[in-house]
Amino acid sequence: KPHSRYPLPRPEAWWVLRAMAADIEATSPLFESGMDGFSDDEEETDKVAKFTEGVGGQRRGSVSAASVTREMVADWPGPPNYPKGVEEAHRIKACIAEKPALQVLFGHLSEAEVDKVVGAFFLRHVEAGEVVITQGTDGDYFYIVDSGVYDIFVQRSPAEESQRVMVAAEGMSFGELALMYNVPRAASVRCADGGGLWCLEREDFQMMLITAENSKHAEYGSFLAQIEILSSLNRFELGKMSDLLAEELFDGDEEIVTQGDEGDAVFFLYEGACKAYITGEFGEVEVRHYCMHGEYFGEIALINNEPRRATVRACGDGCVVLRLKREDVDLSVGNIRERLRANIEMYPQYQADTAPATMAVSGDVN
Repeated sequence: KPHSRYPLPRPEAWWVLRAMAADIEATSPLFESGMDGFSDDEEETDKVAKFTEGVGGQRRGSVSAASVTREMVADWPGPPNYPKGVEEAHRIKACIAEKPALQVLFGHLSEAEVDKVVGAFFLRHVEAGEVVITQGTDGDYFYIVDSGVYDIFVQRSPAEESQRVMVAAEGMSFGELALMYNVPRAASVRCADGGGLWCLEREDFQMMLITAENSKHAEYGSFLAQIEILSSLNRFELGKMSDLLAEELFDGDEEIVTQGDEGDAVFFLYEGACKAYITGEFGEVEVRHYCMHGEYFGEIALINNEPRRATVRACGDGCVVLRLKREDVDLSVGNIRERLRANIEMYPQYQADTAPATMAVSGDVN
């Protein structure tokens, strides 16, 4: 496929990460150095030792009130890359791909970015009875359960006993909320049946997600600047519009919009290609082939508040589109609605009962 990202809409966590990165300029680079800085067993053993000390109650200094700054991003050497067997790496990657909770965190990352996340996990062996997380302490790691069983307890008030609210087993994850929101741990976790935990350190968790988001933000801005109707927008306007885009992947022959449906979004072709079809007296007829990145469709139905005039399907190996919702068209800067409306008059007006021989392949049909 032309695109390797998981075919899910942008998760809610995306906006959380944008807030976490608010103090970082959109041009902050994604640092690649230091990938091999933790590639030997001795250093991994040292990391596990430091982790064990933390479990014993000697936590690092408070980080719950810390915010990620541009200086922190600039000083970050890049994620570690701990050695793993092929099967171990596959298990972590499968969890990220299959578990909804992990898709919320990592679903917007490219395959290469997911590989970096996988590389940054190290395995920690846990004995039955060990406390992994204590409620009220600072968050230091995010965990994916490789094996074993872990009881999760919540103490709702100092006067109450802790209550078990959940059991985490293989493939489940915990510990992300304190890292995402910079708040103390909301629950305690104790190992009920010994096993292993894949651990991702706080700084790596935050930096990889934030720098990936900033990199994508800048990439979208550059892409939008090449679209003719948006070329006059300044960097601020392009940046604001980039924040509103949702990236969606479609397999070959999968419908992006359907003729007759309500127009609720405009779509920009980001990768791959797609085709528009109108169904009428002569059956279904192809009326447009979108193959130039930056071409867009769907705005006629949206602007005119009318049903979709055509069905658009991904073709070939599939495509990736950037979706701008109706409410975001109204709210976005740069008078996007008026720019789209001005261009509508340039398009031929197709009719669903037009004969195939008269179907000129030009202009938008949605």
